[in-house]
Amino acid sequence: METISQPQKRPTGMTILLAMSFLNACLNIFSDIIMFISTPMLSQMVENGQFEEAMAPFASTMSEEMQQAMLDSMTTLANINPIYYAMMLVLFIGSLVGVVRMFKGNKMGLHFYAIAQILMLITSSVYKYPLMNPSPFTTDLLLTAMFIFVYYSYFKRMEILQDPKNQQNNFPNPFQE
Repeated sequence: METISQPQKRPTGMTILLAMSFLNACLNIFSDIIMFISTPMLSQMVENGQFEEAMAPFASTMSEEMQQAMLDSMTTLANINPIYYAMMLVLFIGSLVGVVRMFKGNKMGLHFYAIAQILMLITSSVYKYPLMNPSPFTTDLLLTAMFIFVYYSYFKRMEILQDPKNQQNNFPNPFQE
């Protein structure tokens, strides 16, 4: 008897995770372009006190702590080297390529995605995390590990299901005589 292998449908949860990764990559590509272009100007505005002047109309609606938190955030962003954003742009493009390939069922996309994500953690550890207190490294590491593990598990499961030795349903081929 011959086994018929039907193409496996991607689970809805996997489609949702891939869509989330796709949107994350697209939004970060856009964000990194904007930040690469605007960081030198933002840095100059923070140094010259222009940022505080620009925030003055909104300051009356914020508490003193909120105003200080906003200024601290802008100071941190202004101190990040623009090269960081250029590197992240390239890595998010690599991540996007990986997600698109995984969406098409290509396991090689997992490798693109995983390498890009790991390099993003390393790049952020060099340029961004030292400027932040508390550092979001642990959260970013856990999210990255979770997504890579879920994608890896999905492709491993698909390999097992597609292997003729592992198929449990041996239905007769109705087209065979």
